[in-house]
Amino acid sequence: MSTQQETIKIVEPLSVYMSYKGWHVKKTHGNQFSSGWPDLFCMHPTFSPRWVECKINYEGQIHVTPDQMAELPKWIAHGCNFWVIVGTDFRGIAGKAALHRAYDKLFEKPNGHLLFHPTTRRLLI
Repeated sequence: MSTQQETIKIVEPLSVYMSYKGWHVKKTHGNQFSSGWPDLFCMHPTFSPRWVECKINYEGQIHVTPDQMAELPKWIAHGCNFWVIVGTDFRGIAGKAALHRAYDKLFEKPNGHLLFHPTTRRLLI
């Protein structure tokens, strides 16, 4: 699945919804210097900041880029947590329930470490 489809189906709807909920959402992608970083940095006046990596469910699996495999374990080793949000499509009425569930995951423990175990990539975290 292309990064563009991931952005359209997962990142954009989540960003809009989080903004509606009072978060300031900053997309971190768009140039060669941000490869390997999570998709979003999110700030809220009440909650601690969140780094969020969005992944699209493609035939029961998610894809981790080589840059992410190189960069994100360093974040974990240095105590920087991040959340992974997985879905197929958060757009429209059909995606509303999945979007709400995804948003609620941001208030659970960070799950970024699960991104690097092959079995959890197949189980969709």
